[in-house]
Amino acid sequence: MSHALYGVIYEDFCSDGLMSGRIRSLVDSAIKYNSLIQPGRSLVYHFYMGEKWQYPCLTDFSTLNGGLTVTEGLQPFFSVKAESLVQPLSEYSPHYFAGLEHIKDDGHRYILLTPDDATDADVETHNSLSKKQELYRNLEACCPVAFDDIREIQRQRRWSRGLGPVDHFEAPDLAKINQEQTTHHPYLEIAPGAVRLGAEKAVIIGMHWLQAGGAERWAVETVRLVREAGMLPIVITDRPSHQPWIDRPEFKDALVLCLTFPIQERPGDEPLLRSLVEQFDIKGVLIHHCQWLYDRLWWIKKYRPNATVVDSLHIVEYPYGGGYPNQAVSRDAFIDLHHVISPQLVSWLVESHGIDANKVVDAPLVGLTADGTAKACKEPASKSKLTVCFVGRISRQKRPEAFVLLAKKLDKCAPGRFRFIMHGNGDLDPMVDKIIARHGLSDLIERRGMQIHVDKTYSDSDVLVVSAINEGITLTTIESLSAGLPVVSTDVGSQNTLIPTEALTPRSTRDFIKCASRILLKMLEDNDFRKSVWQSEMDRLVEFSKLKNANTLFTEILGKWSDDEQ
Repeated sequence: MSHALYGVIYEDFCSDGLMSGRIRSLVDSAIKYNSLIQPGRSLVYHFYMGEKWQYPCLTDFSTLNGGLTVTEGLQPFFSVKAESLVQPLSEYSPHYFAGLEHIKDDGHRYILLTPDDATDADVETHNSLSKKQELYRNLEACCPVAFDDIREIQRQRRWSRGLGPVDHFEAPDLAKINQEQTTHHPYLEIAPGAVRLGAEKAVIIGMHWLQAGGAERWAVETVRLVREAGMLPIVITDRPSHQPWIDRPEFKDALVLCLTFPIQERPGDEPLLRSLVEQFDIKGVLIHHCQWLYDRLWWIKKYRPNATVVDSLHIVEYPYGGGYPNQAVSRDAFIDLHHVISPQLVSWLVESHGIDANKVVDAPLVGLTADGTAKACKEPASKSKLTVCFVGRISRQKRPEAFVLLAKKLDKCAPGRFRFIMHGNGDLDPMVDKIIARHGLSDLIERRGMQIHVDKTYSDSDVLVVSAINEGITLTTIESLSAGLPVVSTDVGSQNTLIPTEALTPRSTRDFIKCASRILLKMLEDNDFRKSVWQSEMDRLVEFSKLKNANTLFTEILGKWSDDEQ
């Protein structure tokens, strides 16, 4: 990076041997955030190691008052004094604000970090549940099919709501707000200064978090593409996470800011964004499932109108009136291009919500993790046994419990003829383990964590099953076909773009188990059928791949931004 954000004045303790790459990256993120919003100041940073069931806290109020560290009796394992080298180009308060409330700032920051082996499941297991929540979880584990019947009714209602009108976001009129509300401190609008002389060209990339997921893989790829285009990636995340990917090579030369909330901001002022647009020549904004950035697009377009905004959308979600696609419609006035990965999203945006078709481009993620160039269907390792795999986050959307129940059904229909691999981790790990144990399936289903490369699972398998309740077009489908494995999938999202009727199942758990077991039993007995399904899916993938893929589209976009001298 051509513009350093901070310099270390002294260190109480620092040893590379005692800090992993992930920990060092989290430390760097916390210091850079404070250096940006407190330009010119010297602050003392104290770093503490929390528990597995906590998430890192890098930017929120606990970093000022030590509410999660000092007051809990923790001792810092590392302290450092660092001076912000950022030169302010507008007015920055030396104090900390929570909305309109002035927070005491003693010049120290108390940063909570977490162990490298901490997972979302650790957090989920520790969270205290109300009696109602505990009852719900126990019933869900005992009666997953009945619960899914209820959820299906909810999904249908939410889908209908998602097709209704979306309220369009309007930029706040601060003068009008101050005129109408006289009982509080006036909102203070602070405009950013001009871009710093010699500022490096940069792109702001809003992400959900830095951990495994299909959307996240594409977001990380755009970080690499920005750097290849000769610009600085500024990565902002807005969701709690242990951020296990933060030390990946793609982030080595990026400015990474993992926000934990509430951060310092006042109505009318955005200190972090204001500092970024002053210190860097922001050419554009890429949004990957980042609500914090969606909420502030109006500010970016107001003060840096030439910055191009592009969002990437993967899936229409049932809650929240469509999820992030809903936010894309709501903020459409501040977005220049909507990148989508499936025909379903084109239809949802253009036909259901009236978005200008010229602003929507379907560019699939073919080539991101697999290129779809397999020449033949992979032969089973055994003629008498079929290995079926599940690959994905162990989360509600992926419905892992349905895969477990499918395994139980198939083992009953054809004892000893099937083997099952569940590859992935997530917040539902404890529930899935409970269901597997309850049905006595521990010897039948092999659990594999994300530390095992997914290629190993594809190599060991004969067919992939997608049991999700909602999808766009899964990366796992493209990966599986590229590895020579056919895919059996629920008929959700745009999966039918690649999956033919003979390999699609209804969405409900009850019908999914019934239909998927019938398909897989046929594949077990008729290898020619299994191979014909793969060939049909591969033909569809080849046809789908004729669209300009996401890598090519964004390489072209970023090339134009990099060449722009405005």
